Amino acid sequence: VVNAASYIGGPVSPGEMVTIFGTVIGPPTAAYATVDPSTGKLATTIGGVQVLFSGTPAPMIYASSTQVSAVVPYEIASAANPSVRIVYEGQTSDAYALTLAASAPGLFSQNASGGGQGAILNQDNTLNWGGHLAAPGSIVQMFLTGEGQTNPPGVTGAITSATLPPPQVTPAPALPIQVSIGGQPAVYTYAGEAPGMVAGVMQLNVRI
Repeated sequence: VVNAASYIGGPVSPGEMVTIFGTVIGPPTAAYATVDPSTGKLATTIGGVQVLFSGTPAPMIYASSTQVSAVVPYEIASAANPSVRIVYEGQTSDAYALTLAASAPGLFSQNASGGGQGAILNQDNTLNWGGHLAAPGSIVQMFLTGEGQTNPPGVTGAITSATLPPPQVTPAPALPIQVSIGGQPAVYTYAGEAPGMVAGVMQLNVRI
């Protein structure tokens, strides 16, 4: 079980998007996230796969025969002995023990590999890369998961919308944030759940 952005294992945090590897844990043809029309939240079953964190169904992002991605329910924060199971076509895996942390941040990469170029947007909303650099003093948008609980509290599977009063238009992380670029401290101008994404994906705007 690893952070879906960084592919780093270790403790998981409430709301974190995680990736789970295994064998015969999902369909041979990949299934992707869908919104449950009855709730307006991400569906907890796709491709015949369901992920249970201490018995709570998780919002599903991706499912294949060897890899499944889901969002750790916020409800797991109160679990005494946290664990995860995968259910596929009525068959349930053994429980995999987990360790909880208040946060386990990881930045998304452009190729979804957990490394290389970050999934970062420049101030003009163009993709940041070697041929399109961010100017010193400009603001870039970074995207991450594993920020932990938010204020107001995150709702498992909810799709984030900008409904709060400005300037904090989406739920903010409850824990403090520190950012460094090239080993130097940087100032962030906004930290909140990313609009249009599932709760547990955060947008962080940082000045270079």
